Amino acid sequence: MADNQTTEQTEQVISKISVFTPIIYVTVVLTALVVFSINYRKNKINALYNRQPFFKRNLPKELHFELRDSDPKPNEKVLKAALLRRGAESIRRTIKLKEVQPFITALYQKGSIGDDLYERYQTATKLEELEVQEIVAETEKYKAGWIPKFVPLLQEICFNEALRRRYSAIEDRKLDLLDQWEIKISKDGILEFPNKEK
Repeated sequence: MADNQTTEQTEQVISKISVFTPIIYVTVVLTALVVFSINYRKNKINALYNRQPFFKRNLPKELHFELRDSDPKPNEKVLKAALLRRGAESIRRTIKLKEVQPFITALYQKGSIGDDLYERYQTATKLEELEVQEIVAETEKYKAGWIPKFVPLLQEICFNEALRRRYSAIEDRKLDLLDQWEIKISKDGILEFPNKEK
Protein backbone atom coordinates (compact mmCIF):
# COMPACT_ATOMS: atom_id res chain seq x y z
CA MET A 1 0.00 0.00 0.00
CA ALA A 2 2.79 2.41 0.80
CA ASP A 3 4.26 1.80 -2.61
CA ASN A 4 0.91 2.51 -4.17
CA GLN A 5 0.64 5.89 -2.38
CA THR A 6 4.14 7.01 -3.39
CA THR A 7 3.46 6.22 -7.02
CA GLU A 8 0.28 8.24 -6.84
CA GLN A 9 2.16 11.16 -5.28
CA THR A 10 4.92 11.03 -7.88
CA GLU A 11 2.46 11.12 -10.71
CA GLN A 12 2.27 14.62 -11.98
CA VAL A 13 -0.95 16.29 -12.61
CA ILE A 14 -1.19 16.85 -16.34
CA SER A 15 -3.31 19.82 -17.26
CA LYS A 16 -4.94 19.78 -20.59
CA ILE A 17 -4.34 22.83 -22.83
CA SER A 18 -6.79 23.77 -25.47
CA VAL A 19 -5.66 23.82 -29.10
CA PHE A 20 -6.76 27.45 -29.33
CA THR A 21 -4.40 28.68 -26.57
CA PRO A 22 -1.22 28.90 -28.75
CA ILE A 23 -3.26 30.36 -31.61
CA ILE A 24 -4.67 33.05 -29.32
CA TYR A 25 -1.19 33.75 -27.90
CA VAL A 26 0.35 34.18 -31.38
CA THR A 27 -2.60 36.36 -32.47
CA VAL A 28 -2.21 38.66 -29.45
CA VAL A 29 1.56 38.99 -29.96
CA LEU A 30 1.21 39.70 -33.69
CA THR A 31 -1.57 42.22 -33.09
CA ALA A 32 0.58 44.04 -30.53
CA LEU A 33 3.52 44.14 -32.96
CA VAL A 34 1.35 45.42 -35.82
CA VAL A 35 -0.17 48.17 -33.64
CA PHE A 36 3.29 49.19 -32.42
CA SER A 37 4.63 49.21 -36.00
CA ILE A 38 1.74 51.35 -37.28
CA ASN A 39 2.11 53.88 -34.45
CA TYR A 40 5.89 54.01 -34.84
CA ARG A 41 5.65 54.66 -38.58
CA LYS A 42 2.93 57.26 -38.07
CA ASN A 43 5.05 59.11 -35.49
CA LYS A 44 8.11 58.92 -37.75
CA ILE A 45 6.15 60.29 -40.73
CA ASN A 46 4.74 63.11 -38.57
CA ALA A 47 8.25 63.94 -37.37
CA LEU A 48 9.49 64.08 -40.98
CA TYR A 49 6.52 66.18 -42.02
CA ASN A 50 7.01 68.68 -39.18
CA ARG A 51 10.78 68.90 -39.69
CA GLN A 52 12.06 72.24 -40.93
CA PRO A 53 13.35 71.88 -44.51
CA PHE A 54 17.02 72.38 -45.31
CA PHE A 55 16.24 74.73 -48.20
CA LYS A 56 13.48 77.24 -48.83
CA ARG A 57 10.59 76.51 -51.18
CA ASN A 58 11.54 75.30 -54.64
CA LEU A 59 9.67 77.86 -56.73
CA PRO A 60 10.95 76.68 -60.14
CA LYS A 61 9.71 73.17 -59.33
CA GLU A 62 6.30 74.47 -58.31
CA LEU A 63 6.11 76.61 -61.47
CA HIS A 64 7.06 73.65 -63.66
CA PHE A 65 4.38 71.45 -62.09
CA GLU A 66 1.81 74.22 -62.43
CA LEU A 67 2.60 74.71 -66.12
CA ARG A 68 2.75 71.00 -66.83
CA ASP A 69 -0.57 70.28 -65.14
CA SER A 70 -2.42 73.32 -66.47
CA ASP A 71 -5.51 72.58 -68.53
CA PRO A 72 -4.69 74.45 -71.72
CA LYS A 73 -1.19 73.08 -72.29
CA PRO A 74 1.36 75.83 -72.84
CA ASN A 75 3.82 75.73 -75.69
CA GLU A 76 6.45 72.99 -75.48
CA LYS A 77 9.21 75.62 -75.41
CA VAL A 78 7.67 77.13 -72.28
CA LEU A 79 7.60 73.71 -70.63
CA LYS A 80 11.22 73.08 -71.61
CA ALA A 81 12.23 76.48 -70.22
CA ALA A 82 10.44 75.69 -66.95
CA LEU A 83 12.19 72.31 -66.85
CA LEU A 84 15.53 74.05 -67.41
CA ARG A 85 14.83 76.45 -64.52
CA ARG A 86 13.84 73.54 -62.30
CA GLY A 87 16.96 71.60 -63.27
CA ALA A 88 19.25 74.58 -62.69
CA GLU A 89 17.79 75.05 -59.21
CA SER A 90 18.29 71.35 -58.51
CA ILE A 91 21.93 71.56 -59.66
CA ARG A 92 22.47 74.63 -57.45
CA ARG A 93 21.06 72.82 -54.43
CA THR A 94 23.09 69.70 -55.14
CA ILE A 95 26.28 71.76 -55.38
CA LYS A 96 25.45 73.51 -52.09
CA LEU A 97 24.86 70.16 -50.38
CA LYS A 98 28.18 68.80 -51.66
CA GLU A 99 29.98 71.97 -50.54
CA VAL A 100 28.77 71.67 -46.95
CA GLN A 101 29.05 67.88 -46.68
CA PRO A 102 32.57 67.71 -45.16
CA PHE A 103 31.77 70.47 -42.68
CA ILE A 104 28.48 68.96 -41.54
CA THR A 105 30.05 65.51 -41.24
CA ALA A 106 32.98 66.84 -39.21
CA LEU A 107 30.73 68.91 -36.95
CA TYR A 108 28.40 65.96 -36.42
CA GLN A 109 31.27 63.63 -35.53
CA LYS A 110 32.57 66.17 -33.01
CA GLY A 111 29.12 66.59 -31.54
CA SER A 112 28.86 70.27 -32.42
CA ILE A 113 25.57 69.83 -34.26
CA GLY A 114 22.61 67.74 -33.22
CA ASP A 115 20.95 64.76 -34.80
CA ASP A 116 18.11 66.92 -36.08
CA LEU A 117 20.31 69.07 -38.33
CA TYR A 118 22.27 66.05 -39.55
CA GLU A 119 19.07 64.18 -40.38
CA ARG A 120 17.72 67.27 -42.16
CA TYR A 121 20.91 67.34 -44.23
CA GLN A 122 20.64 63.65 -45.09
CA THR A 123 16.97 64.03 -46.00
CA ALA A 124 17.76 67.03 -48.23
CA THR A 125 20.51 65.04 -49.96
CA LYS A 126 18.17 62.13 -50.67
CA LEU A 127 15.43 64.47 -51.88
CA GLU A 128 17.79 66.21 -54.29
CA GLU A 129 18.97 62.86 -55.67
CA LEU A 130 15.34 61.93 -56.29
CA GLU A 131 14.72 65.35 -57.83
CA VAL A 132 17.60 64.90 -60.28
CA GLN A 133 16.33 61.43 -61.24
CA GLU A 134 12.84 62.85 -61.77
CA ILE A 135 14.21 65.66 -63.94
CA VAL A 136 16.22 63.20 -66.04
CA ALA A 137 13.13 61.02 -66.53
CA GLU A 138 11.06 64.04 -67.54
CA THR A 139 13.78 65.21 -69.91
CA GLU A 140 13.67 61.86 -71.69
CA LYS A 141 9.92 62.37 -72.22
CA TYR A 142 10.55 65.55 -74.22
CA LYS A 143 13.34 64.24 -76.38
CA ALA A 144 15.21 60.94 -76.26
CA GLY A 145 18.98 61.38 -76.02
CA TRP A 146 18.75 64.97 -74.79
CA ILE A 147 20.45 64.19 -71.45
CA PRO A 148 24.10 64.61 -72.62
CA LYS A 149 23.27 68.13 -73.81
CA PHE A 150 20.80 68.89 -71.02
CA VAL A 151 23.05 68.45 -67.97
CA PRO A 152 25.91 70.72 -69.19
CA LEU A 153 23.29 73.31 -70.13
CA LEU A 154 21.90 73.15 -66.58
CA GLN A 155 25.37 73.61 -65.12
CA GLU A 156 26.00 76.59 -67.37
CA ILE A 157 22.69 78.18 -66.36
CA CYS A 158 23.49 77.58 -62.70
CA PHE A 159 26.96 79.13 -62.95
CA ASN A 160 25.65 82.14 -64.91
CA GLU A 161 23.04 82.75 -62.21
CA ALA A 162 25.73 82.52 -59.53
CA LEU A 163 27.85 85.10 -61.36
CA ARG A 164 24.82 87.36 -61.77
CA ARG A 165 24.07 87.15 -58.04
CA ARG A 166 27.68 87.94 -57.15
CA TYR A 167 27.79 90.88 -59.53
CA SER A 168 24.52 92.20 -58.11
CA ALA A 169 25.89 91.83 -54.58
CA ILE A 170 28.99 93.81 -55.56
CA GLU A 171 26.85 96.59 -57.02
CA ASP A 172 24.65 96.70 -53.92
CA ARG A 173 27.73 96.78 -51.67
CA LYS A 174 29.23 99.59 -53.76
CA LEU A 175 26.08 101.70 -53.42
CA ASP A 176 25.96 101.07 -49.67
CA LEU A 177 29.58 102.13 -49.24
CA LEU A 178 29.08 105.24 -51.38
CA ASP A 179 26.15 106.25 -49.17
CA GLN A 180 28.06 105.45 -46.01
CA TRP A 181 31.10 107.50 -47.05
CA GLU A 182 28.88 110.23 -48.54
CA ILE A 183 30.48 109.98 -51.96
CA LYS A 184 28.43 111.15 -54.91
CA ILE A 185 28.74 110.18 -58.55
CA SER A 186 28.44 113.03 -61.05
CA LYS A 187 26.61 112.80 -64.34
CA ASP A 188 29.96 112.18 -66.05
CA GLY A 189 30.60 109.16 -63.79
CA ILE A 190 33.26 110.94 -61.72
CA LEU A 191 33.35 110.42 -57.97
CA GLU A 192 32.76 113.56 -55.89
CA PHE A 193 34.17 113.33 -52.38
CA PRO A 194 32.42 115.36 -49.66
CA ASN A 195 35.56 116.91 -48.08
CA LYS A 196 37.20 117.87 -51.35
CA GLU A 197 37.32 121.61 -51.89
CA LYS A 198 36.66 122.94 -55.37
